[in-house]
Amino acid sequence: MTIIEALEEVISEFHEFGIPEVKERELSLPLDVDVAVSVYGLRRTGKTYLLYLAMKRLIDEGLPIERIFYVNFEDERLAGLSAKDLSTIVQLYYKHNPDANLMYLFLDEVQAVEGWERFVRRLLERKRARIFITGSSSELLSREIATSLRGRTLSFQLFPLSFREFLTFKGFEIEKPLTERRRGILLRLLEEYVEYGGFPGIVDYSPPLKIRTLQEYLDLIVYRDLVERYGIEKVSALKALIRVLTRNFARKVSVRKLHSLVSSTGIKVSRPTLAEYLTYLEDIGFVLPVRRYHPSEIESLRSQPKLYIADVGFATALGVRDVGYRIENIVAIELLRRKHYFEPRLEIYYWGDERGEVDFVVSLGGRVKELIQVSYAVDEPQTREREIRALLRASRVLNCPNLTIITWEEEGVKEINGKRVYFVPLWRWLFKIPR
Repeated sequence: MTIIEALEEVISEFHEFGIPEVKERELSLPLDVDVAVSVYGLRRTGKTYLLYLAMKRLIDEGLPIERIFYVNFEDERLAGLSAKDLSTIVQLYYKHNPDANLMYLFLDEVQAVEGWERFVRRLLERKRARIFITGSSSELLSREIATSLRGRTLSFQLFPLSFREFLTFKGFEIEKPLTERRRGILLRLLEEYVEYGGFPGIVDYSPPLKIRTLQEYLDLIVYRDLVERYGIEKVSALKALIRVLTRNFARKVSVRKLHSLVSSTGIKVSRPTLAEYLTYLEDIGFVLPVRRYHPSEIESLRSQPKLYIADVGFATALGVRDVGYRIENIVAIELLRRKHYFEPRLEIYYWGDERGEVDFVVSLGGRVKELIQVSYAVDEPQTREREIRALLRASRVLNCPNLTIITWEEEGVKEINGKRVYFVPLWRWLFKIPR
C-alpha cells in the first residue's frame, strides 16, 4: 500500500465511522483562530477525545464531517511517513472538498512525523487551514510546540478529570437540587475520586482494575515518556525517584533529601543525575511544583517548591494512604486546572514564615485574591488554632481578607479579630463551577 493509499484509507475510515461518543470536558478549544491549537499533557488524560469534542462542535455548527480530516499518526499503516508525505493530506483534502477555501485538520500524535512543524507552518502562513494538534508529553512539550511553530500556536494543558467532570462521567447531574439522597451519593463518589483519581479511562472500572491500570500508566510514563525520550540508563533510579515522590507528595522536598531517600533504597545515583530526572518528570507533567509567594518573581523561582503529583490515583497504585495530603494535592491540581482552563492570569503559590505556613496563595494579575488552608479535620483545638493563626498572619502580610479553610466536612464562618474565616467542605469547593 502506498502512502497516499494509506492516508486515504485512514481518513475515509474516520468519515465512515464518524466521531465516537464523547463526554464534555471543561477545557474548550477555540475553533476560529489563525494559529495552530495544540493540546499537551500527561498520557491518558483524554487529549484525543478533546479533539473529538472540537470536531463535534464544528459539525453542530453546520460543517460537514467530510470537511474534517482527522489523522492519528500512531496508526501502524502510516509508519514511515515523512514530512514530505504530509503534503498528500492537502492533496486529498481538495480531492474530496474541491470548493473548500479553508481546511480543518486534526493531527493526533503529530510528533511521530519528523519535520511536521514545517508543514504546519507553511499552511498557517498561507492562512489555508484551521489546525489542531496533540502530542504525547514525552515528545511534544509546551515549550517545544511554541519553539517549533514560532509563535503560531495556542497551547492548552489538559489535566485528568476535575471532580465536576468525574461526576458527569458517572452520570451525576450537577445542576439538579442536592437532596439528602443525592448528597449521600455525591460523598460516596468523592471518596472514590480521592482514592483513585480522575483519569477518564478508569472511571467505570472496578477498584482492582483501576489500580492495575494506574500501574500500567506509570510504566508508560517511565518507559515511553522518559526512557525512550531522554535515553535514561539508570531506570531503577528513575523508578525509585517516582516512588519517593509519590510517597512524599504535597510537601517541600529538596533534591538533597530526594537523593538521600533514593540512596536509602540501595540505589546508587548522583545528585545531579537525580535533579535531571526530576526536571524530566516536571517536563511531562507528572510532578507539578508550587513555589513560595514572594513579591519578587526571581525570589519566588529560587524558593524550594512543594511538589504535587498529577493525579492522586498514582499514590493508591503505589500503596500510599495519607488522606490529608491527598486532598491538598487535589486542591492544588484543581487550582492549576482553573488557571489553565479558565483564567490564565491566575498564579498559585504557598506562603510561609518561621512560625507557620499557608497552603495556597491565589493571585490574579499580580494581586493576592485568596488564601487557602487545607486540612482533613480541624476538630482538635491545636490544629484549628495553627491553621487560623497562619492564615491571619498571611492576611496581614499580603493584605488579603479572603480567607478559606477547606476540610472534609466542616462548614461555617468564624470571625476573628475583625476578619472572617470561611470553612468549606471539600466537596462543595470542588463542586463549584468556575465562572
